[in-house]
Amino acid sequence: AGDQNLFTSLYPTLSQQLPREPMEWRRSYGRAPKMIHLESNFVQFKEELLPKEGNKALLTFPFLHIYWTECCDTEVYKTTVKDDITKWQNVLKAHSSVDWLIVVVESDAKKKNKTNILPRTSIVDKIRNDFCNKQSDRCVVLSDPLKDSSRSQESWNAFLTKLRTLLLMSFTKNLGKFEDDMRTLREKRTEPGWSFCEYFMVQEELAFVFEMLQQFEDALVQYDELDALFSQYVVNFGAGGK
Repeated sequence: AGDQNLFTSLYPTLSQQLPREPMEWRRSYGRAPKMIHLESNFVQFKEELLPKEGNKALLTFPFLHIYWTECCDTEVYKTTVKDDITKWQNVLKAHSSVDWLIVVVESDAKKKNKTNILPRTSIVDKIRNDFCNKQSDRCVVLSDPLKDSSRSQESWNAFLTKLRTLLLMSFTKNLGKFEDDMRTLREKRTEPGWSFCEYFMVQEELAFVFEMLQQFEDALVQYDELDALFSQYVVNFGAGGK
């Protein structure tokens, strides 16, 4: 969300650098941590893309929402950007989406052309005060991202670390909820009207997710469980069960 042209100018660098460094993926239930490379598909913010109540899909809606701005003028912030961020956050709240990040892109060239910039009332401080409450880390600065300088690279590295961390946190949380919903659905298999085909689609999607993360052993476990469940289903049906 936010400044689409700004994001478009940074997207080639972002998409190239994001998967470069691996992240340690820690999950619950005593599972061993694994190193994974994160690749993300970025889509323009639209309310219809947000998950609806009861949506059991895992791969069809965005996990982490990012607002991009390079505003460095306090008056412009007051008159337009603040309202835009407010509307964006209200839509997220309405859909119980709590995973978000605001990125303020700073450019020395832009700052030099402005006279009403005061360090104590910087745009970043205003955004943190207006929107972040105790989550000040949800607003980050990206300094001169298109410059070829050590300062620019340091800024990119700090931003990418934050982005990878938030992406992984959000993904892990959504994956955990998806697995819980899948277990609930599996436990209902003795009830009338339970559909193996419907359940197969759910667990197969989980296998696809593990394949995307190159966690092939975890993906294979999903298919083994489906195979065992189907075999039991056939045996029960042959014995006159349901």
